Amino acid sequence: MEAVGEQLDESFGVLYGGLFSGNADDAGSRRTGPARLRAVPGGEGSGPAILGALAEELATAALAAPGLLAIATYSEAADYAGHAEELARTVEYLQLLAAGAVERTRTQAITQAAARTTHAAVPSPADDGCRNTAEFLRLRLRIPIREARRRLTLAQHTLSGSTLTGEPLTPPRLHLAAALTPGTDSIDPSRMVQGTAVSSHAATLITATLDRLQHHTTPETLDRIEEHLTTAATNTDPDFLTRLAQRWTDTIDADGTEPTEEALRNTQGAFIRKPRHGLHHLEIFATTDQYEHLLTVMNTATNPRTTTPATSTGDSPGTGTEHSRRTAETAALPDLPDLDRRTRAQKQLDGLITAAKTALATNTLPTTGGNRPQIVATIHYRDLFPTHAATSARKDHSAEAGTGTFAFTGPVAAATLRKIACDADIIPIPALLGTNGEILDLGRKTRLFTPAQRTALTTRDQGCAFPSCTIPAPWCEAHHITYWSHGGPTTTNNGVLLCSHHHHLIHKEQWTITTTTGTPAFIPPPHIDPTQTPQQNHYFKPPPPPHQHE
Repeated sequence: MEAVGEQLDESFGVLYGGLFSGNADDAGSRRTGPARLRAVPGGEGSGPAILGALAEELATAALAAPGLLAIATYSEAADYAGHAEELARTVEYLQLLAAGAVERTRTQAITQAAARTTHAAVPSPADDGCRNTAEFLRLRLRIPIREARRRLTLAQHTLSGSTLTGEPLTPPRLHLAAALTPGTDSIDPSRMVQGTAVSSHAATLITATLDRLQHHTTPETLDRIEEHLTTAATNTDPDFLTRLAQRWTDTIDADGTEPTEEALRNTQGAFIRKPRHGLHHLEIFATTDQYEHLLTVMNTATNPRTTTPATSTGDSPGTGTEHSRRTAETAALPDLPDLDRRTRAQKQLDGLITAAKTALATNTLPTTGGNRPQIVATIHYRDLFPTHAATSARKDHSAEAGTGTFAFTGPVAAATLRKIACDADIIPIPALLGTNGEILDLGRKTRLFTPAQRTALTTRDQGCAFPSCTIPAPWCEAHHITYWSHGGPTTTNNGVLLCSHHHHLIHKEQWTITTTTGTPAFIPPPHIDPTQTPQQNHYFKPPPPPHQHE
């Protein structure tokens, strides 16, 4: 493919009469450094005429590009993309210069027209219907008004100006101006010109950051920030540059504008909004320390390195080694499909809900009405425990009748209460009403797993038993493999630990659970695994190493 590489170079070599340079003594070599522009010899013709000729050559290169790139290798295509990006940055610099020149000359023309005492031989630009230069650029260049304003603002920060007497003025942002301006190569100043090192959009990001911080720090610090961000912009992408600029903003103005007590009373808080699409809507306005607490809790469900808390304590010698052994042995297993299709936002919500459930189970929250905080639901026993025959006869489980009532939310579907009624940590005392409304049972102790049974399940499963899940046992719920409403007993053989997400997934009844030698195994639906081979979670209990043959 060497010939293709030469053709790609030639397609850019035609542009500007060979703008992108290569080593003439080594035509077959591939460039690994940044692309550079060959200085165009000064010739006859005006600026627009030169740009017009360059535009024709650029169009020629664009017409030839599809055929060349169709047979290019990955390396050659990447080099081509790099050349195109360097060219785009140089064009952005020309756009910046042009916008600044239009602003300067338009202002001068309006001033001169206003100073004329006789009839104006040339109409004033102020009479062309455009209120300012940004509007003129929008109409003339067919660009958004926001883009026109961006170019004009950046030109004021990075281009040299002049006083009324004609004396030159240095640009306000010297470091950024130097990075935007093509410069002469130190190796061969007579022939080579380096392309623009920073895109105009990255430069806009830097100037906006400096404008926000100029009243919060000294000029010396502001100059250092400009130099640091400009250097970073020449080596990193704008996404990282945005984060770096925000880091500087947080460092210089860590407190921000201190909200008043009146402002906090009007804006701070957790607000319950109108439900949307069947989902409850909460809106939170928090201070920085409150937000950090929320992020810490939410990230427990998004951190891919989540492990059982005991792995980081010093009370269990060798725990770290055990965890390393588990990780190494689990890595040796064949890749399993990623069954967790939750978005990051869903995981963050699960982190908050899990923290709330854990807090309710600790029995350390302030009492309410003399009792510890708990989720209380009221439901008719026939709705909570439909007969097995009636349930099996229904093909559409979503059509099952029956509703219950939460203490705060109000009416709730019976299917929702069946999901959360499996574990005492979630709904410790559900009130079951008979036909006449009398209380039949408070808690149904035989339905709930006892602490001793939970300990046995923790010893066996060590965490969520669903395949490939890494949620530790303290965050799991005890689930009846055969539903208690279907006649299943509350025993360890009929119990399994599941995290909240997979507990709800099992209740959707696409996955089924069986036991193999006393260990739960999960059978996927046919559309995931046509063979429906039972799967087990090997994260907490990887298979033993193969026997060594003598």
